[in-house]
Amino acid sequence: MEHAQLDDFALFIRIAELGSLRQASIALEVPMATLSRRLQKLEEKLGCKLLLRGNGRFALTDAGHTYFDQLRPLVTEMNRTLESIDTRHNEPAGILKIALPVNLARSWLAPFFSTFLRNHPHIDLRLTLSNRVLPLGEFNFDVAIRVGKQTQQSLVLRKLCDTYLVACAAPEYLAKFGTPTSPEELRYHAMIVASPLRTWRLTHRKTGRNEVFSVDGRFDVDEIELASLMIEEGHGIGLVPHSIISNSLRAGRLVALLPDWETEQRDIFAVWPETDFMPKRQRVFIDELVAFATQNPADR
Repeated sequence: MEHAQLDDFALFIRIAELGSLRQASIALEVPMATLSRRLQKLEEKLGCKLLLRGNGRFALTDAGHTYFDQLRPLVTEMNRTLESIDTRHNEPAGILKIALPVNLARSWLAPFFSTFLRNHPHIDLRLTLSNRVLPLGEFNFDVAIRVGKQTQQSLVLRKLCDTYLVACAAPEYLAKFGTPTSPEELRYHAMIVASPLRTWRLTHRKTGRNEVFSVDGRFDVDEIELASLMIEEGHGIGLVPHSIISNSLRAGRLVALLPDWETEQRDIFAVWPETDFMPKRQRVFIDELVAFATQNPADR
């Protein structure tokens, strides 16, 4: 019989303890497909079935009970020993490559990066700031921070927080050109476009009617903060995240428009390539980023 790896047994023990692949996937932050694949390979190496699967749950076979009962104490003790050694000798270190949008780096996460560097002197951060989604083949990142719906199945996602979009303009602009009361009236106004927010999606709060349309701008830029500044300077109407302009709205430098219409919510995620092994520096970064986002959401 081909020898099974100890970490495969540890994975099986954790799955059995939690009682479902889904719960194990959440606890271990490993995709269900990866867990299922590794479990199947372990069974092939052992030459026997460990679990009887069905309807998202499972039952241990006789062989599964035997392996579980005899190996669980050994795996538990091994994990305790490794955690002790790791705590004493393996301080997280090395280089982390991070990709994220420019505006999130400047307006939201700068304090997080400062604190992280101070708390982890042996970790170096390499940041790539871009307002377009960098594909896997173009940028080999450890963690990326992305906004909006994510479709790449090869990435693991962890939601950080959310924000929503606001159609807005400066009081000076509205005094000069009037205040639109419907999406149709926007065609008569100068528009400021912050790509990738080139397509507007609005839903009427009472009727549920949807309006989806593309916008051409007098000023078009792929940097949201600069677009917000142009809106605040009175050059036109724009759609930008509330998290970017909340202070300007409170101060009266900008006015929210179309109150009868709801704009789309945009989730903010940490994403990283699927892998069977995550370095401690990467795990620490993700955990502390999630904690920061919980205490300091982008849209406060």
